[in-house]
Amino acid sequence: MKKLIIAAVILLATTAQSFAGPIITITIEFGHLDENKVCIERGLCRVTVGRSRAITANINDNTGNLEMNFSKNSPQKGIFETQFINGIFEVPAPYELPADVCSKLGIEKFTVKKGKYKVIETKSEYSIVFIK
Repeated sequence: MKKLIIAAVILLATTAQSFAGPIITITIEFGHLDENKVCIERGLCRVTVGRSRAITANINDNTGNLEMNFSKNSPQKGIFETQFINGIFEVPAPYELPADVCSKLGIEKFTVKKGKYKVIETKSEYSIVFIK
């Protein structure tokens, strides 16, 4: 019985990983650009390739959707709580990922559409899926 459970866990882990493209770390400046090119309020203002593992991103190979995960252990934790209000992350203006971020993700381009996105919260992270 133990072998069967272990085999099922390995199969699930392998299956979940097979749907993800390269996982990269990113840095996000939250807000959206106003007419003076200043980041204000909510949304995605600037996304860059990062070094810390606080925020990761990948493209789901099956759907083409952009998946982002935000570690609750991040120094930005307070910012996450102000951006992810009532389980929703609002993107008030479309945001096109920069070319270097897209390149690292293995895609040509990706635009996060204007809208409200559900934030899935677990014990250790927040997750958001941006539809292609």
